[in-house]
Amino acid sequence: MAKIIAINRKYLTLTLSALLICFIGIAGVTLWKTANASTTKTNMVPEVKMLGLAVEPASLTQDLTYGSVTLKGSQVITSKTFDFIVTVQNTTGQTMSNIPVELEVSLIGDEKQKVSKLGNLPSLEPGATARVAFRQVKALGDAQGKSATAGQHKITLRVKPNAAGGVNQVTEATFYFNVDTAAKAPKSANSAAKSN
Repeated sequence: MAKIIAINRKYLTLTLSALLICFIGIAGVTLWKTANASTTKTNMVPEVKMLGLAVEPASLTQDLTYGSVTLKGSQVITSKTFDFIVTVQNTTGQTMSNIPVELEVSLIGDEKQKVSKLGNLPSLEPGATARVAFRQVKALGDAQGKSATAGQHKITLRVKPNAAGGVNQVTEATFYFNVDTAAKAPKSANSAAKSN
């Protein structure tokens, strides 16, 4: 014998409506917290701001063609050894000391090839800028005018925390460049360099 269960539609509708309102409320609060957290992260000013990176000898920006592959607007270094000079700024209201700055260079596509150098800023006043030089960095690969991938490098610069020196945040920036010793500066760049 089968039992028949009767459900009052009024109570079922009220229960489902209450569950739906709870679900919408939880989803709204979660969305609000996520949006608020991402806004806070994107508007946060780093304690030590990276203002620029210079390369010596100077890099070129040009299109590179390897067979049928063209890399548009590539940042090209034409030397196997180069220097990186990083400019940083203290954005806080306090003097910082012993600020560790790390340079990491890796060959794209070969994670085993990696070079890391550590620099140190002895002191940085509020609002002041300073330069950290990483000298004689060796290229990990060279396109030599033949390979679209052999000379692709990634640079990661990090300002590491040092609570005793007043640095609490990690600041990181990443740059990409190609090393191609066969690349030549455009003729207009060569004539401008000779006239100076």
